[in-house]
Amino acid sequence: MNLFDRLLHRRLCNEQPADGGAAPAPSEPAAPAADPANPEGDKPQPGTEADKPQEGKPADGEKSADKSDDKEQKPEGAPEKYEFTAGEGQELDTAALEQFEPIARELNLTNEQAQKLVDAYPKILAGVQQRQAEVWQAQTEQWAADVKADKEIGGDKLTANLSAAQRALEQFGNPELKEYLDSTGLGNHPALVKAFIKVGKAMSEDKVVTGGHESGGSDLISAFYPKK
Repeated sequence: MNLFDRLLHRRLCNEQPADGGAAPAPSEPAAPAADPANPEGDKPQPGTEADKPQEGKPADGEKSADKSDDKEQKPEGAPEKYEFTAGEGQELDTAALEQFEPIARELNLTNEQAQKLVDAYPKILAGVQQRQAEVWQAQTEQWAADVKADKEIGGDKLTANLSAAQRALEQFGNPELKEYLDSTGLGNHPALVKAFIKVGKAMSEDKVVTGGHESGGSDLISAFYPKK
């Protein structure tokens, strides 16, 4: 085959497809070849980012996080006015409630929460009073021990001195004073016991100084303040 025949043969091969079909027109662009790794091309696939909800937007079928079916309820707190009730067999301490209500309102307590504290108040108060009584009892007992151990009026001289104090109390006191000193325990106070002992001893003397002058009889004021 000469050179001319070769050129003609090559031209014919380029214009005819191998299977004998018609060759595509020169003006039509050839379709892009399919990518084996992406046979669907650029078509979005299910489950890709196209289906994901965008930032700030809920996905299909989901409710917005900022919207709720139930309205938010305002937290319950202090009422406009507290209404308290007394327990069975008890009475409300109005003076204590006047002090308690501002504190309950400051703490933003509900009426129910404040009522629980009101109900507990009598028990707390009873416990405090019991403790105070125990402390006072211990104090009066200590006073009595101090009188017995006192070097001036106690020891072997205690019985005679207490007799003198008893005479003074009966002479210048009354049943109400005796009851008060006994019930409160103040009758055991060393200073008070010594005062009554002085009065009792002054009563046994023939003369007691009164207003700077000697006279017979007894006088409570002069017994407490004898002439020196």
